[in-house]
Amino acid sequence: MRQSILFLFILLISTPVFANCKSDEEVNFRNYNFRIENDYFNNDDSNYTSGVILSGVTHDFKENIKNECLPIIARLHGEILSFIDTDLFKKQEGNAKNLYFNISQLMYTPVDDKTSTIIRDDRPYAGLLSLGIGINERNRDQIKNIQILNTKELTLGIIGPASYAKQTQNFVHDRFNVYRAQGWKHQLDNEPAIMYMFERKIKSDLQQNSYTPGISKDLIKFYGLKIGNIETSLNAGIEGRYGLNIPNDFGSAPSHPGCDNTAPSPGISETCTDKGELMLPIPLGVHLFALAELRGVAYDFSLDGNIFANNHHVNKEPIVGLIAVGVNSLIPISGNKNLKLTLTQYVQSKEFKEQKNADKFVSFTVGLDF
Repeated sequence: MRQSILFLFILLISTPVFANCKSDEEVNFRNYNFRIENDYFNNDDSNYTSGVILSGVTHDFKENIKNECLPIIARLHGEILSFIDTDLFKKQEGNAKNLYFNISQLMYTPVDDKTSTIIRDDRPYAGLLSLGIGINERNRDQIKNIQILNTKELTLGIIGPASYAKQTQNFVHDRFNVYRAQGWKHQLDNEPAIMYMFERKIKSDLQQNSYTPGISKDLIKFYGLKIGNIETSLNAGIEGRYGLNIPNDFGSAPSHPGCDNTAPSPGISETCTDKGELMLPIPLGVHLFALAELRGVAYDFSLDGNIFANNHHVNKEPIVGLIAVGVNSLIPISGNKNLKLTLTQYVQSKEFKEQKNADKFVSFTVGLDF
């Protein structure tokens, strides 16, 4: 399954365009990221136990993007997103836009994964394999002196055995000589997965260039919603950063859009080209960040079970809190590129009433800007 995810990612970033597209209408990537999330470093192997995410971010729009100019496996997403917002793929004066793509595999297990029978008071075994495509739209409100990032994302995938979560976990456990979880035969059934997400981020307009030279700090507020049979929820939160040469993006917690230097460029400045693109490399920078978030959850497939079947589920908590702390570094390398490294510790409050302890997991991201 590991090879299958890699194949899909290669297909996504390298699919030739057969439509009659001008170069400015095609998707050209400027950033790739690999992220792994796991609870192993917290001496645990339960709840949200593992996630692998491969992503790519494009250059800012130079012209309107035609759906037929997207990679083939992304065109269904494009059709649906364009139906929701007809102007989404259009370049607009005063706004900077880019596209991002996420291929992810997520897995969830109960605390007692050595028991082969269903554990009624613990969460079900569940896996999700998905492709998400989103558009970041950045603009300035000069009256309020703020920068705004609006993100609209559509995720399509599969829940259940077809996600190959069981096979992936068994493969990794075998390689590290760890016992296999015994209850995967009770995992959620196969089911198509769909989720639409909107999130808005707001920060002060003090940063004018692609990064803030020297020691500085910033604060980003955000709120949003998710609708679908992966998750239906509302969220709001805040993230603060402090350190050296902080990039002019919208946060560093990699689980949120527009973070980790993946937002569109801030526009014309002394550290941007005449087309508004970032000048690379950005000087060496290191900063700390902390995030706090609250979610009101109406539906979560990993807790509520299949939406089209009455199978194993638990009594979820309607309000869930999340705290994340981490360190981000941006390292200039040869060829006018930047290497990005981000290490994050997450602590999440109890997601369901029978849960005994908060969930903890670590995220590590490696990225390349070029």
